[in-house]
Amino acid sequence: MVVLASAGGNTVSAIARLVQGDEDAIRQVIHRFNEMGLASLGPRWAGGASPPDQ
Repeated sequence: MVVLASAGGNTVSAIARLVQGDEDAIRQVIHRFNEMGLASLGPRWAGGASPPDQ
């Protein structure tokens, strides 16, 4: 949603209000997407419980 809103020309503050998120986190998502493309949207497991076995 963040990437689509950004591509639509919305400002970081407008996107933050839309997703009820922090502006710095929104900027980080946008910058990461610009650097890595779609790979940046994949799941990232960090800390906490391990993902369930399948």
